[in-house]
Amino acid sequence: MFSSLKIFSALFLSAALLLASPAHAQEETPSFQKDPSGLYEEYRHFEKPEFEKYEKLKNFGIMYGLQWVVYAITQAETIQEHGSFHNWITNPSYAEYDKDTYDYNIFKHSLSGELYYQFYRSRGYTETEAFLWTVASSTAFEFTIETVTEAPSYQDLYQTPVLGTVVGVGFEKLSLYFHSKKTWSNRLLGYVFNPFSLLKSSRYGYVAVPVVSQNFHGVNLSWSFE
Repeated sequence: MFSSLKIFSALFLSAALLLASPAHAQEETPSFQKDPSGLYEEYRHFEKPEFEKYEKLKNFGIMYGLQWVVYAITQAETIQEHGSFHNWITNPSYAEYDKDTYDYNIFKHSLSGELYYQFYRSRGYTETEAFLWTVASSTAFEFTIETVTEAPSYQDLYQTPVLGTVVGVGFEKLSLYFHSKKTWSNRLLGYVFNPFSLLKSSRYGYVAVPVVSQNFHGVNLSWSFE
């Protein structure tokens, strides 16, 4: 059973890595369904060029608050049995390698980090910025939230943001692909792979791109509407 879970975990991460890898330049340009005006609409992420003062700290605070809420709800029984104010104060000084199972560390922390990453992407961060803020959110959770019940974990400090970003990049690409199909079933899958695209304020939207021909080489103009 344990061996099977390890194999499944390896396949899961391999698929995420393939989805996250950039497309090769020599690949053919994909064909799109054009409407009568000669345009196609593609669902994309829009990076935010400028942030208002303290806006990034505000986004970090929102994620930090959500971490407390989710932890309090999902770990209510553990907190009741093992949590204490004394733990919360002293545990940060006793970081260690935890003894959680391989699959627990891979799946739980990858999916947690993926949600951190997608949240920051939905606010308009670049991929690099989203990764760095995922590191910050993961570190804050380990040293100021989970310490209510246990000491910080060294492997969680890197597994959560690194594996989470890999999965997050792959899931975001899948979400963009399914949203671009524009059928209700594909749109539903787009929301499943990136639930933050449901937010009205998310930095995702359609781009209308004029197409002359599939093999056209020249200036490609586009405009976006959100």
